[in-house]
Amino acid sequence: MTSSISSSIPSSELIKIKTSHKFYSIEIGIIILFLCLIIPCLIILTLIYQQQNHLPSLSLTKISLNKNFQRILLINYSQARCMDNSIASYYIHLTNNNNNNNSRWLIYFDGGWFCYSNESCEFRRQYSPNLITSNNFNKENLFKGILKSFKQFNIIYVPYCSSDLWSGSSNKTHSHGYDIFHAIFHQHNYFLNSKQIIFIGFSAGGLGLLLNLPDLLRKFSLNIDLRVIIDSAWFIDYTNNLNGISKINQGMIYWNTQISKLCQLKPHYKCLLGSEAIKLFPLRVKIFIIQSLFDLTQLQFDNININSYDFSLKLLDNLRQSSNRISIFAPSCPLHGFLFRSIWSKFNIKQRTLSSILNLWLKTRKKKDFHLHLIDQHFYSSYCPQNNDDDEYNQQIF
Repeated sequence: MTSSISSSIPSSELIKIKTSHKFYSIEIGIIILFLCLIIPCLIILTLIYQQQNHLPSLSLTKISLNKNFQRILLINYSQARCMDNSIASYYIHLTNNNNNNNSRWLIYFDGGWFCYSNESCEFRRQYSPNLITSNNFNKENLFKGILKSFKQFNIIYVPYCSSDLWSGSSNKTHSHGYDIFHAIFHQHNYFLNSKQIIFIGFSAGGLGLLLNLPDLLRKFSLNIDLRVIIDSAWFIDYTNNLNGISKINQGMIYWNTQISKLCQLKPHYKCLLGSEAIKLFPLRVKIFIIQSLFDLTQLQFDNININSYDFSLKLLDNLRQSSNRISIFAPSCPLHGFLFRSIWSKFNIKQRTLSSILNLWLKTRKKKDFHLHLIDQHFYSSYCPQNNDDDEYNQQIF
C-alpha cells in the first residue's frame, strides 16, 4: 500500500502529510492529558466547596429582582392592607427547573417587631416607615440570607407591613396581618402539585406562623412534606417580668387578634408561646426552632440584663421540655435573628454549623419522630460571627 501511494504523490508532499499527522497526534495527546488533569481537579474542588458550604442540596445563587422576582398585589382582598392602608403584596420567584416546577416551595414571612397602641404606632410611622407599607419595601432583603440557598425551590417572600405579629384584623387600627397571611393562600392555586412546602418565619414572622399555621396546614394534602422553620420567635412566659406580656396583651386587643380555633388558652397571649403553639400543629409537620439563648430583643422586651442567666436557663429548660416534638439549634449568641444574615450558615455549636444541621434535617423525610438537637447547654460552645451589614439591619428593625 505504501508503494501505491508513493507512485501517485510526490515524495516531498508525502513527508509534509506525515509530519502534519504527527503534529495532530501530539496536539490530541496534549488535549487528552490536559483533560485528564483538569477534570479530577474540578471534581475535587467541587467536593471541597460542598463540604465547606455544608448545604449541598441548596445551591447558592444570586437572584435578580427585575428578572426573577415578581411583585403580586393582593388587590382582590379588601382587608389585605398594610398599616398605612396601602395594598399588601408579596414577591414570587418561580424556578426555571422544569422537572421540579411547582413541586417544591419556600414561603418566607419577614419580621420587624410590632406596635400596640396609637402612641407606639405613631412612633413607628415616624421612625420605621418601611415597616408599615408595601410601597417602600427594601429589596435588599431578597438578596441576603438563606433565600439565596434554595435554587431548586419556588420562593414566596412576604414583607411585614401590618405591625401586629401577623395576627390582626381591624379596620379601626389598620391591623390586617391575619388577613394578609391568609389572602396569600387564596390568591392562586400555587400548591396543587406540591411535594414539599417549607415555611420560614423570622421574629414577628415566626410568631405569625405559630398563630396561623395550626389551622392552615390541615388544609394541605397529606402527600405534601410540610416543614416549618421558626427563627427567633420562641417566647416563654417569663413570670419574673410582665413588662413584655402586658404589651402583647394590649396589642392583641388593639389589633383584634385572630386566634386559632384550636387554641383554648386564656389569656390569649399564651397561644403565641412556642411550647403551647406547637401542640396544635399536625403531628406529620416537622418543626425546626432556631433560637438564641441570649436573644437581645427578648431580653430588651422584658427589661432583662444580658448578664442575668435566669432568663436563659428558663428558655433552655423550656426548649428541652418541647424537644420530643421539635428539632433545635440554640446557640448563646447575643443577637436576634439568624437566617436573614449573609453569614447565617457560619453560626455553629461545638463546630457543627447551622447550615449542616439544617441540611440534615431537610434531607430526613421518613422518620416522624426523628429530631435534631444542637443546644449550647453551658453557654460557651457557640461560634457567633458578625459583619457590618447585619448590624445595619438590626438598627433598622429595632
